[in-house]
Amino acid sequence: MGINYEELFNNSYARILPGDKGDRFFTHFYTLFTKSTDDETSAHSVARRLEKQKIIYKTFFYMLSVANTHIVADYLVKITRESNPQNLNLPPSAYALWRRAVLQTVRDLDPECDEEIITAWAIVLAPGLEFMRRQAELNHKPPAQEGSA
Repeated sequence: MGINYEELFNNSYARILPGDKGDRFFTHFYTLFTKSTDDETSAHSVARRLEKQKIIYKTFFYMLSVANTHIVADYLVKITRESNPQNLNLPPSAYALWRRAVLQTVRDLDPECDEEIITAWAIVLAPGLEFMRRQAELNHKPPAQEGSA
């Protein structure tokens, strides 16, 4: 019969995001992600970090849709290709950390989590994450260092 990874993902997703629009999941994910990227200790203002959090939140759900539709929404194209403060502008290496933070969040929040569920999440994440990582390879520009000439 085989393993239905779409069903495993959907059931896990329903357990983790029960009616709160993903707030608990996303808060947990974002905390893990920023700890792994040291974003919270950067020189960015609180307002800038909150704006980046909103961008990553919105991007996360667009990224998940790529697995189902195999279509990359205009928003995701723009947010990953244009290097400016209103977009992601993450280095390619950040997407491995993104994946790790999502999978750890699933481990932490899904009471029925097992290795098959982690595999299901990894499969669903793969197309969107790969698109974003590849765009970072092609378009990422590190922020200009202040005070450098």
